[in-house]
Amino acid sequence: MSNDDFLEKIRGINENYNGTMKSLTFVVQRGAEEKKIFKWLFTPGSIDFYISFPYYHCEKYHCGTVEIPQAPVKSEVFDAVKHGVASKVPVKFSYHKDGNVHFKPTSYDADATNKGYKLASIKVDPIDQLDGSHIFTIRFEGLSKFDDLKKHKSRNGDQEVLLPVPDDIINFEIQAFAGPSQESLDGQIKEGSIPWFQISGKNPEGKPVFIGIYAILSRKSHIIDQNKNGLHVLVGFDKSRLNETKKIKSLYLFAR
Repeated sequence: MSNDDFLEKIRGINENYNGTMKSLTFVVQRGAEEKKIFKWLFTPGSIDFYISFPYYHCEKYHCGTVEIPQAPVKSEVFDAVKHGVASKVPVKFSYHKDGNVHFKPTSYDADATNKGYKLASIKVDPIDQLDGSHIFTIRFEGLSKFDDLKKHKSRNGDQEVLLPVPDDIINFEIQAFAGPSQESLDGQIKEGSIPWFQISGKNPEGKPVFIGIYAILSRKSHIIDQNKNGLHVLVGFDKSRLNETKKIKSLYLFAR
């Protein structure tokens, strides 16, 4: 089954999720198991949004800033643990209308030393000025460290988005793009492709903002060690010095 077949199946399952959204919980369904991956939260009357990762469990969550070469060099290795700030509790990122993006712990009480503390932050172009631009990528492999979905609870603006996959899919990549129209989101992964899921809103001046989600699924492991579980997030892409440095600056989350 091709990626296009997956996406068509997903659209059919999720086509009835309409109306005002308070939150979206992304769920992977593989065989008999259903796993909660992340929660996407919205602010009423605003295009600010937040994505939280309370369902992935490990000892530490490392957040920081990375410079991504425009033309990646295979020999370069970035140490996300060494260069990041660690949180003992799950984290979330906030993406604000003005382009301010940051990571914070989801629970200050559980780790008092991080109270009110931004683990990492960046300033990028305002979200309502983007034109089909990449805004975040969420990669994960293995499902055993994610919480089980015990009961479906889509109601009153708190919805679930279901990603059904074959039993042999082990690697997942969710990419998001933002722009002023549905058309600005098309063809971002490959020519002729369209998002499998999208949401829309308006800025305070009434300008529309669309966000489209693409899913890239793989049967191949991207992890070389014994622990075949991982969560890796990139969010906010600063290209202001791209011509000078040939690199794009971004925030990251790394958790194993």
